[in-house]
Amino acid sequence: MNHMRFQNNKALFLGLVFVFILILFPLPSSAADGSLHLVTSPLPINLVTTPGSSVTTPIKIKNGGTQTEQLKITLMKFKAYESNGQPQLMDPEPTDDFLTWASFSEDTFTAAPDEWKTITATFNVPQDAAFGYYYAIVFSRAHDEIPTDSKQTAVVGGTAVLVLLEARVDDAKRSVEVTEFSTDKQIYEFLPATFTVKLKNTGSVHVAPRGNIFINKGDEHDVALLEINANKGNILPNSTRDFKEPWKDAFPVYVEKKQDGKVVLDEAGNQVMELVWDFGQASKLRWGKYTAKMLLIYDDGHRDVPIEGEVSFWVVPWRLIGVGLFILVFVLIGLKNTLQNMWKNVHGWFEKK
Repeated sequence: MNHMRFQNNKALFLGLVFVFILILFPLPSSAADGSLHLVTSPLPINLVTTPGSSVTTPIKIKNGGTQTEQLKITLMKFKAYESNGQPQLMDPEPTDDFLTWASFSEDTFTAAPDEWKTITATFNVPQDAAFGYYYAIVFSRAHDEIPTDSKQTAVVGGTAVLVLLEARVDDAKRSVEVTEFSTDKQIYEFLPATFTVKLKNTGSVHVAPRGNIFINKGDEHDVALLEINANKGNILPNSTRDFKEPWKDAFPVYVEKKQDGKVVLDEAGNQVMELVWDFGQASKLRWGKYTAKMLLIYDDGHRDVPIEGEVSFWVVPWRLIGVGLFILVFVLIGLKNTLQNMWKNVHGWFEKK
C-alpha cells in the first residue's frame, strides 16, 4: 500500500513539474498547431505592359515556420471588397482567359525554415488585351485545398500576393471622383479630428491617387499637413475606396486608452479614449474655426489630374473656456473690491482734510 501511494505521489509530482515547465517554456505555436507561416514581399505588385508583349516580376516568399514545407502555387482573381481597400479573392470562371497568361518558374517547390525563395512570374499578354487584370497568386501547402470564401489576401492555409496588371492602350479611361470629403464632427472640444475621403474610380483601369490635406485657420496657412494614401493604394475600376486620416497634433488630445500594452474596449467593442495633457505641447492648443483643403493627384496617362475638396469645422475647448471665464470673473471681483477699498480710503482722507 505504501509503495502504491509513493508511486501515485511520484506521478502527481512529475505531472506538476511537467505543467510548470510548459508554463515557463511554452512550445512554439507553429509546432503546436502545425499551421503554415509564410511571408511575402513585395505586396502588392503593379505591372504595366503593352498588348502583344511579356512582362516578368520576381516574387519572394519566406517560410516562417519551424519545418520544411512543400508549397504550390494556385491562381485566383480578386476584386475590391467594400470600400476599405481589402480585396476579395474569387475562383476563376470559364471566361477568365487572362489567368492562362501567367506562368511561373516553379509551380511547386520546397522551402526550408526561415528560407527566402524567389519565384519568377511571367505574363504573356496577347495582342487583344486592354486595360486592367487582377491576379491573386496563392501560396499554400502542396497537398492542402485552398478555401474559396476568403475575402482577404491572407487565406486559410496559405497567403496570397496580389498582382495588378495593366495592358496599356490609348483609349484607356482614367477618372476619379470625390464622393465625400468630411470630418466626423462639425464641432470638437479637443482633437483628434478624423477626415474621410471617399473616392470612386469611374475609369477602365486602376489608379492610385495621392495627396495632402492642408489645414488653415483664417490667414494662418498650413497649420497642419496630412498625407492621404501614402502607401499608394489602388482603386479598382467601378469601385470606391475610403481613406481616413486623423489630425491629432494638439494640446490636449484624446488618445486610445491602453492597459498592459493593449487597447481598452468598452462593452460595445469600441475603443476607449482618454484625454492626455502634455504641457510640453501647450503651444498647440487648438481653438476657433479651421478650414481643411484637400488636393489629390492621379495620373490619367497623359498628365497629373488634380482632385480638390474643402471642409470647415470648429474647435471649441469649452471646459478650458469655462475655467478661463471663472478665473476672469474671480479676478474682476477682486479688482472691484480692491478699487472700492481704495476709493473708500481716498474719500475718507479727503473728509478728514
